[in-house]
Amino acid sequence: MEDLLREKVCVLREKIKSSQDGKALYRELSDLLLRAGKISAAMNILEKSLDLGSDGEAPERLSQEGKWLFDRGLEFADAYLYEDAVECFRQAMDCGHDTFDAHYCLSGVYKSLERFPEAETHCRRALELNPRFAPGYILLGSLLKKPGRLEESVAACKKAVLLDADCTAAYYDLACYYSLLAKREQALAAMEMALCKGFSDFEWVLRDPDLEGLRQNPEFKLLLQSYRPKTV
Repeated sequence: MEDLLREKVCVLREKIKSSQDGKALYRELSDLLLRAGKISAAMNILEKSLDLGSDGEAPERLSQEGKWLFDRGLEFADAYLYEDAVECFRQAMDCGHDTFDAHYCLSGVYKSLERFPEAETHCRRALELNPRFAPGYILLGSLLKKPGRLEESVAACKKAVLLDADCTAAYYDLACYYSLLAKREQALAAMEMALCKGFSDFEWVLRDPDLEGLRQNPEFKLLLQSYRPKTV
């Protein structure tokens, strides 16, 4: 359902870009989001359609506070309206909400848009502002993976583990990066730590392309069997 909603939203966003009068399309998008339960995002989109002037341009919102813009950016991101989210986060920063969470969220949105250099820039800025934020290093690791900088991905996840010894996601990502680097012993050790800390999405483990080189390993199979819930 979420994938279908994302696809419909993207189609409407493309239509809005090429439309001379986006009012009707914005309302259609608002109705779609409302039916999907994305109430806040739906109301924001509806408001935008009402604000559109005859020239199709939304009025300036220079008087809005940065926190308000940041919250709206979160709502847009939740509804897969990534370009709107980018606009809100950047305006929030211009209005004084130049915080680690704004940069972190903007980095995540840029990642969803596959604009990886910009995503890395804002992720690193978030970590400059809050160097003890473990999820930031996990995000950085995933961004560095895209251009094949796997050793740097490993280093980023190790920092996350140092900051949060119970960080299941960091251990799992480490297993993936080590697997891609063909470092099977390290990958097995990281996967065991992830399972020990509570990782339980075994269905994804069996499909994750990053672990393709590890799945035929007998030790890996035994490891999964030892943690996988027994069926009656």
